[in-house]
Amino acid sequence: MTATARYLPTYRQTELRHICRLASRGESLCFVGIAGTGKSNVVKVLNRHREFKEQYLGPAVDTIHFPFVDATTWKQTPASLWQLMWEALQKATGHLPPPESDFKIIVLTEEERLRRRLHDHINHVCQHLQHQVMFILDDFDEALTAGPLHMLEQLNAFRSDDNRERLSFLLFTKRLPHVLGRHHELATRSKFYDLFRMNIYALEPYRREDAQHMLRHLNRQSQPPLETTDLVQIIWLAGGHARLLKVVFETWLKDPPENANLVSHFASQVDVQEECRRVLRGLHGQEQEVALRVATGHVRRDDHLTIDHLVRRGLLTYDGSATWFSPLWGEFLRMTAAQ
Repeated sequence: MTATARYLPTYRQTELRHICRLASRGESLCFVGIAGTGKSNVVKVLNRHREFKEQYLGPAVDTIHFPFVDATTWKQTPASLWQLMWEALQKATGHLPPPESDFKIIVLTEEERLRRRLHDHINHVCQHLQHQVMFILDDFDEALTAGPLHMLEQLNAFRSDDNRERLSFLLFTKRLPHVLGRHHELATRSKFYDLFRMNIYALEPYRREDAQHMLRHLNRQSQPPLETTDLVQIIWLAGGHARLLKVVFETWLKDPPENANLVSHFASQVDVQEECRRVLRGLHGQEQEVALRVATGHVRRDDHLTIDHLVRRGLLTYDGSATWFSPLWGEFLRMTAAQ
């Protein structure tokens, strides 16, 4: 299956263009997104689909690499992070000449050995081969929360070792980095945070065109396929939330709605509720509380800053009355608040 069969040529165009622009400059960034919003597909494009990247990187497409680190597998130690990053870099650059090992260096600890191995590999790719690297640190919430700070600062140290224009980081989190790292004063004490503090963006749900293309792709694989009118209803129900689109689509195939109240029908489905619950749990505690108050019409005067955050995340449009990105999400909030 070709990439264009799975994604429109303009898929996440704004985000991918910006990521590639910053990668070419050696600058870092962070996307804060709600759970299930299609972030994994951005990662796939950066890792697997050369033709997409070439739109934005041009001739540099083969010299800018995006090693992918799944931080959900991190074992809460610096050594574990160095191992994951080294494996990711090795996979992303395995077709290139490898670095030479220096067997004369004696290290005292396993953590130091893993750190030096990663450091040497970064310097080999960035300095000896003159390529660029943007590490994708996916689901990095726990690492920012737990630290330790010296581990996070080492990421900046790798870059400071003559790699300033060649090494960068792309973080994906569900919550704001400075809030996650409050315990070790990330916002005021961390040079690593300084790398991306001016480049923190919301990863919003899909544009309508991307949602339509995703559903058409799923529908082509289904026997029998759903009617076009059904797909239109699914987009309305789920908004541009990638995972919710898929869940509603699969639920419709298994249990076509018989009653005219589509919102009530699908909001009562266990899989739909679980996906909505994942989105809610991924928000900051204050965002959760305010979302529930907005859904029930009990907004307080001091809620408006948090409402603005929900708007920026793409969850809500608000002009005195609330319109959620998905009717199912709004119904889930009302049901949750009533419990």
